[in-house]
Amino acid sequence: MHTLLRAGAVALAAGATLLGGAVAAQAADGVTVTDGVTVTAGTLVFEPAEHGHTGHLSIKIHNGTDQPYDDGFTITESLAVTFQGAGRPCAFNYTPDHRRIAGCALLEPLAPGATLEVVADFRSPAKPQPFARRAVQAGTVEAGGAVTEFSTLFRSTGGSVDDPRPYTPDTVGALDVTAGDVTLTRQADGSFEGRVPFTVHNDGDAPHDYVLADIALPGTVDEWPSLEPSWMCFSGTGLPVPPGGHGIQCLLEEGPLAEDQTYRGAWVLRAPAGTPAGVLGTGATRALVRDPAEEQTDHANEATFTITVAG
Repeated sequence: MHTLLRAGAVALAAGATLLGGAVAAQAADGVTVTDGVTVTAGTLVFEPAEHGHTGHLSIKIHNGTDQPYDDGFTITESLAVTFQGAGRPCAFNYTPDHRRIAGCALLEPLAPGATLEVVADFRSPAKPQPFARRAVQAGTVEAGGAVTEFSTLFRSTGGSVDDPRPYTPDTVGALDVTAGDVTLTRQADGSFEGRVPFTVHNDGDAPHDYVLADIALPGTVDEWPSLEPSWMCFSGTGLPVPPGGHGIQCLLEEGPLAEDQTYRGAWVLRAPAGTPAGVLGTGATRALVRDPAEEQTDHANEATFTITVAG
């Protein structure tokens, strides 16, 4: 089951400590030492993937003290909602510009003189390009008061990271939604059922945790439609609901959609036995990228469809 952590929430996993408030001076070589703890980080390089990019950040934490170190470490993203995990319990806080601050546990104390190596995983929705790019803001790693920055690069489709162009992701969602008309046909038990073809195409790279789809229906259709495939659905919709109607919201099974990626599914609608043949009314559906991207206002992410019952 997926867990959604909303902006501003702090829910520490066992043993994890958020250390984002610690401050230490940055050494010239990118390594800062405070009280004998040393932290280093490589460059986060995003590699082109089937959809968007994936990347890995190598981190080393050295305990130069004479006591075990067990206060965890903190990663602050360079790009919002790109951190995916570090192989251990992590909990999120957020910067004012919506970048995750991931406070992560060590799993076990780091002995005096020992060094811990961690690989953190990242994902970006940005579409691969024939030129390299670099994030305009650095990320940070902090442990025991020691802080180091890391830079972020996107490898080009040709394999190069040379001469990177500055990269700033979109802030507003750019989804395009289509929905087809539906005819409900009689089932073995006398009820009626039909599918609304539903597609969501992402034309942008705005950061987001998930994609939410919702639907508003007239009261002549059963209260609980479903979306196939999806993570989960729950009652309610932000769309205008016809008098006596209802709606639900669902999380897309794909989770975040990368730039130029398309979700294809279907809303499954039902009507009770005895429903008269003919046009039942009009439904509406839409999709939204959620947290922290802003909602789009061009209505390209909305679609309407006609509901008919077969005779």
